[in-house]
Amino acid sequence: MFGHDLRSRSLISGAILSAVLGLAATPASADFSLYEQGGLKIDGAATGGVTLFTSPGAQFGAGSWTNNGGAPGKRITGRGNWSETFLHPELKASYETENYGSFYGDVSGQFTMTGGSGEPSLISTTYGHPWLVELENLYGGWKSGKTLVGLGLDENGLDLSGGRQSFRVADGFLISNGTNNIGKRGMFWTQSRTAFAQTGVAKVSSGNVRGDVFYLKNNASNSVMLPGLYENAQTSVVGGNIELFGNADQVEGKPAPDGASNYADRKWYGGMTVFRVASADSRGVYGFNNGIANSTVTNTLSSARDGMTVFSFHIGGNPLPFLPDFSLYGNAVKENNNSHSAKVDANAYYIEPGYQLSDVLWTPKLSYRYAHFSGDKNPNDDKKEAYDPFFYNAITRGFGTWFIGEIVGNYVISNSNVNIHQLTFSVNPRDDLKLSVLAFNYKYDAKSQLANVTSDDLAREIDFAAEWAISDNVALSAAFGAAKAGSGYKQNINANSNPAGLPMDKTWLLGETSLVVKF
Repeated sequence: MFGHDLRSRSLISGAILSAVLGLAATPASADFSLYEQGGLKIDGAATGGVTLFTSPGAQFGAGSWTNNGGAPGKRITGRGNWSETFLHPELKASYETENYGSFYGDVSGQFTMTGGSGEPSLISTTYGHPWLVELENLYGGWKSGKTLVGLGLDENGLDLSGGRQSFRVADGFLISNGTNNIGKRGMFWTQSRTAFAQTGVAKVSSGNVRGDVFYLKNNASNSVMLPGLYENAQTSVVGGNIELFGNADQVEGKPAPDGASNYADRKWYGGMTVFRVASADSRGVYGFNNGIANSTVTNTLSSARDGMTVFSFHIGGNPLPFLPDFSLYGNAVKENNNSHSAKVDANAYYIEPGYQLSDVLWTPKLSYRYAHFSGDKNPNDDKKEAYDPFFYNAITRGFGTWFIGEIVGNYVISNSNVNIHQLTFSVNPRDDLKLSVLAFNYKYDAKSQLANVTSDDLAREIDFAAEWAISDNVALSAAFGAAKAGSGYKQNINANSNPAGLPMDKTWLLGETSLVVKF
């Protein structure tokens, strides 16, 4: 069967997962107090969710298959119906001292399960009703309180933490998800797990400047995969991030915005991130000169990481007070590696202007995004030019970020070797309801990266989405999508799948409904 790249997925839209998993030491509205006395506070929390899917015409008629291990696999279905369910109990503790800041900790776990036929990738990783109980958070930290205010830092301007936790930069284009939710984890779309297996993080803030120094090791293991399928390479990185930001306007009756801690509280931001891969799995398909064909290594998404240096520049929001309805998001990434068995020269970027008519009924907003993820025009040499998206995910800006399209973005592409035009129109009939239409056009960046592909036409898609915040603790989202394969993707599957010549003339449809409850 065609060697489809495996990677992390999204999405529970907006800030749902951010509130659930991203800032676990900060009490959320659904937390319940277990103990509070003398500066010590212990809270409990639980979040659960279920998502239902149906997908007629999966893979444009080719259907979803099991892995074949070199021989024709088993066709699961051409009309998938499946579900994803998770439960996330959590225990949080904090101890506030009078003169020495505050200490905090968090421990949580998750039960996850996929029912039905599994996700409709060409090779399904969640076929067979996988389920798993696994530790999610286990970390502790210290916040400086007022102890360092005299040195020019904010209250709690130094935050030191370590352990198993989530960590995100900007809108998650490069760093957000430390766990790949495929295989036995069974959360291919929901992406309920986000924690890195190991972290050491120092956050520093002073006025409108925020900086981070971080060590991150992803939660990767091929033991969660079906035989013959590969997880992302286990990777450790060391780096830093610095950002300038402006706080959002104060809303009456709400806490003061804290842009140093929460991206959602920022009106605008701009920053730079640099990290180096301290170590990464370079065995087999993850590195050159291992007796594996260079083209196979190039087409392995997380290969050639060991020793890589990554530079990233990002912007977001609206820094223009004279144009309050305008927004601009963007990110540019450069990846370089000169190691003997891991040469890399790759890049990615996106630019996304938008404009909202805030004085018009339902506050309509229109935005356009162009996203580029480099491919490799010569996959047979020992230098990889195909972009590695590392730890991307979607937890801040809703549908289309960063799994770009509910069909193609989740079950076809991997944010590598692709250029995407996206147009999004949204309205808000109520403060708690958002309706969106999203259109996508996908092109291969380097068609020659794929054997016997002569067209760069990958696919087209249109999605209709609704997001309803029923209450502070209950959120419901739904989407319907339709996609058509381009001639390039047809050539790719016909030439590089086993069996060859799979039919791909159908319109691929997808319907999904997701409910998340914070207890």
